[in-house]
Amino acid sequence: MNYFKKNIGWIIPLLAAFISIILFSIYLFTAKVDVLQDKTYIYIYPNSNKEQVMQAIKSQDIIFNTFAFKAYSFVLKYEKVHSGRYEIKKGMTVGKMVNMLAKGHQTPMRLVIGKSRTKEELAEKLDKELAFTKPELLSKLNDNAFLKQYDLDSLSSITLFIPNTYEVYWDTKVEDFIKRMYNEQRVFWNKRKQRLDSIGYTKLEVMTIASIVEEETNQNAEKPIIAGVYINRLKKNMPLQADPTIKYALSDFTIKRITGRMLGVESPFNTYRNIGLPPNPICIPSIASIDAVLNYQKHDYLFFCAKEDFSGNHNFTSSLNEHYENARKYQKALNEREIY
Repeated sequence: MNYFKKNIGWIIPLLAAFISIILFSIYLFTAKVDVLQDKTYIYIYPNSNKEQVMQAIKSQDIIFNTFAFKAYSFVLKYEKVHSGRYEIKKGMTVGKMVNMLAKGHQTPMRLVIGKSRTKEELAEKLDKELAFTKPELLSKLNDNAFLKQYDLDSLSSITLFIPNTYEVYWDTKVEDFIKRMYNEQRVFWNKRKQRLDSIGYTKLEVMTIASIVEEETNQNAEKPIIAGVYINRLKKNMPLQADPTIKYALSDFTIKRITGRMLGVESPFNTYRNIGLPPNPICIPSIASIDAVLNYQKHDYLFFCAKEDFSGNHNFTSSLNEHYENARKYQKALNEREIY
């Protein structure tokens, strides 16, 4: 007892300090982030510093204890900033968030590549989804020296992309992204090698035919029939006379009705004036359109025209006179609806 009384002067401050450390540790350990929704994402660009990381977090309306953030950064030695897309969940502790950032444990994203009519349109879409920019992607897709390693050139580079959903990292470099797409399309075509070899067309030619089929109809059931029409024309050395190629040649995809004046446009994509396929696809076709070409329906049709009921279906025929009659009905329906 006497010992305690003699030393109480320094025991109490020591005890108070010990309790303070425990309380402070609990405070740091339990400090949590608060988000408006169940989860949100922060995007950290390459070459960012920690101050920019904190600003990125705040910009997403995430409430967190900045002191706790700095304390954990010190304890966890968070010095090197890793770029990426990071998932922040409601109720996540600040310590767990800092640990995730310090180790670069970013969350992959599901990237949907759908139909695009041009490389520029595709690059613009991806610019909004991934960290690299539209100019960066277009530079690679138009660089013949770079594309040579993939047996491609600036005309065929759009065939790298097969519409699908891919799991990627947001900050993937443009070169790595292109390599990934190349590997994905190799897997895609390897599964279809037998069909590709059997029809006698290259991947580029199949993709080009499929792109025209894609633009002609949304009716998957009719796609193999339309593909058969175009292949019949190619075999007979007839011009394809595909209206979608005229829209592409004019760079105007809002056109609702092709007129005779438009058919005179000077372009390698004008399939009314040129025989054979255009030099490259006029869009990124869907898998359904690609498979429709690989499994095209064998028939004698050389012509088709949209039905006058605007159902999205077509009238098919091998007779030019019947085709003219079908076209007359459709043109009459367009006039009645004042579609010009």
